[in-house]
Amino acid sequence: MDTRPTTEATVTAKAFEHEIHVTWGDCDPARIAYTGRIPCFALDAIDAWWAHYLGPGGWFQLNVDRNIGTPFVHLSIDFKAPITPRHRLKCQVIPVRLGDTSIEFLVQGYQNGTLCFSGCFVCVFVVADKFAKQKVPPDIRQLVEPLMAGA
Repeated sequence: MDTRPTTEATVTAKAFEHEIHVTWGDCDPARIAYTGRIPCFALDAIDAWWAHYLGPGGWFQLNVDRNIGTPFVHLSIDFKAPITPRHRLKCQVIPVRLGDTSIEFLVQGYQNGTLCFSGCFVCVFVVADKFAKQKVPPDIRQLVEPLMAGA
């Protein structure tokens, strides 16, 4: 049974919103966003979430300045409506689970008020230069817990 929160009400309560300009170059011959671009849009939104809360470097800053990596161990996306260049894509990002060594984000993309995709993105925390799993750093845990859905 899938227990991920996917309702608009759950997400918008504490969601961070990142706007993406979808371009013609993001589209396939069907004139909608190429399927492979949609995870990129979501990852851009998650990176913007990190940058918003940790500083302008986002993931880059975590890896380079703090030696903290967050590689993905799972992602899944449900497609709800086509994405086109006609409207800005507004991606809502919210952490929904924080484990001992991992974080799960829910990302939902909207265009013109219509839900286009909903995705689950799970990262594990690692010591970047060793690629060895580590516990969630205490300052990141302290930052994330109040931002989580249901907190």
